[in-house]
Amino acid sequence: LGGQADYFIKPKTVEQLKDVVRRCNENNIRIYVMGFGSNLLISDKGLRGAVIKLEDEQFAQIEFDGEEVTAWAGAELSKLVLTCVEKGLSGIEALTGIPGSVGGAVKMNAGGNFGDFGAAVESVTLMDGRGNVFEKSKPELAFDYRRTNITAKFILNARLKLNAADSEQIMRTVKEIWIYKKNNQPLNTKNSGCIFKNPRGVSAGALIDRAGLKGLQIGGAVVSEKHANFIIAE
Repeated sequence: LGGQADYFIKPKTVEQLKDVVRRCNENNIRIYVMGFGSNLLISDKGLRGAVIKLEDEQFAQIEFDGEEVTAWAGAELSKLVLTCVEKGLSGIEALTGIPGSVGGAVKMNAGGNFGDFGAAVESVTLMDGRGNVFEKSKPELAFDYRRTNITAKFILNARLKLNAADSEQIMRTVKEIWIYKKNNQPLNTKNSGCIFKNPRGVSAGALIDRAGLKGLQIGGAVVSEKHANFIIAE
């Protein structure tokens, strides 16, 4: 789905990312940051500029230090959840079944009925549009419904504070959330996750359903018959 960008770049290290940012600035090339494509639809006309994706080994690390976890932006959210279950660390089970990368999940404070990512975030390491790297700690961060006060161009990693717990009990919670979502969401399809934010007091999916738009197709994008706030790829 969607058109092509002028440039698609996957730097391998933070230093390479700094160099890419510098070159883009020198040549007046607009920068777009892409996670795993959740909540994202790209115009068939494509993008004029450079799309940067942080997915190489350095950017996919998950590091453990007791009850603290440093998750890099390119780590897969589902892998982070399951790895924490294996380590007996509780606090992000609510992210079960949510597609995407850690960076994107932090930026939009991913979550749902069971809780949000921001509750576990202690600090984030960021890079601005000039290539400067800096950190923001919990008192400087604000997490709200599907938004944060993070304005930096790149999220490099997030440090999480979790709680030691019984792995089997955490896994039971994860399975309960997964079953609930599997019964109510099109998890077995190629989809971009929930697209629209819920207006206060009402479900966006219910509004789209009431408008009779389930099954609506434009090109290869289709409004899911199972949950109207999901757009799936035909």
